[in-house]
Amino acid sequence: QPPQKDYDDLCSLPDLNEKTLLENLRNRFKQEKIYTYVGSILIVINPFKFLPIYNPKYVKMYDNHQLGKLEPHIYAVADVAYHAMLQRRQNQCIVISGESGSGKTQSTNFLIHHLTA
Repeated sequence: QPPQKDYDDLCSLPDLNEKTLLENLRNRFKQEKIYTYVGSILIVINPFKFLPIYNPKYVKMYDNHQLGKLEPHIYAVADVAYHAMLQRRQNQCIVISGESGSGKTQSTNFLIHHLTA
């Protein structure tokens, strides 16, 4: 069976239903693509291991870019919120939610890492 196309934004799925949504997330996870957008929302599936996508190269790559132009990443969300704060001169908020052990603390650390870089 040929590999299915994966979508980095679930809003782009040609047929959006629970089955296609879960299949897309599963296919991306198998490729170690743990981040997927739903519009401006970021879904993260905890890989329970460290991936080499949190280094200065990625910080620079996601600096001052438009959401959706690059692969989904937590740095993209941090950067968009930061620049929106600067441009609009209004506070911004990023909501991180999930079950116990889902990686909320680690995601917060990655956000802070990008913001302080």
